[in-house]
Amino acid sequence: MKKTAVLVFEGFCNYEISVLLEMLVLNEKPVTFVANRLSMIRCEEGMQVMPDCTLDDMVLEDYDSLVISGSFAEGLYYNFKDEKLMEVIEQFEKQGKLIAAISSAPMILCKANIMRDRKFQAGVDKSWFLEDMNMLLHEEQMKYLIDVPEMKKMRENGNSVDDFMMENKVLTAYGWKYREWAAAFIEYFGLNPYRTSFGLDAK
Repeated sequence: MKKTAVLVFEGFCNYEISVLLEMLVLNEKPVTFVANRLSMIRCEEGMQVMPDCTLDDMVLEDYDSLVISGSFAEGLYYNFKDEKLMEVIEQFEKQGKLIAAISSAPMILCKANIMRDRKFQAGVDKSWFLEDMNMLLHEEQMKYLIDVPEMKKMRENGNSVDDFMMENKVLTAYGWKYREWAAAFIEYFGLNPYRTSFGLDAK
């Protein structure tokens, strides 16, 4: 079974990927924690994590998926400037591997220019990325984004909002849908998400 790469960086949100990590363990799917450097990294919740390898040391053929959690502005700034991360994302997309990003993390995929033709969700306000000098994405890069203001308008108009979006092997969701997002990831590989164990309705 090929491995899943989980990106860790200063300020990453462990909460948003915690259920997915447990589901991966229960299915004995190997996980590698990757970062741009081999040193202790502190997540949003204050826990410290030591990466297994760097982005430079990854052998892409060993992996079938990449997972990126959300973070506050500092973590996004950090990743937006990481050219090696952008290169890895582009290679995963080019090779048709699954990329899963949650909460604010899909905006990192926008920065890597792989979301122009994909519908996706992100727990952000799009206007921030048009105004913040550390971000400066273009409308075209976020063309199919359903951000939080748009999601709220949909609900006010009586429209349903999907628990997650899977578009051409890119899986996205709002941060509060971390369980549904995790189950969708696991089921993509034909594995058992143990839905009732995580408070999800059995299919």
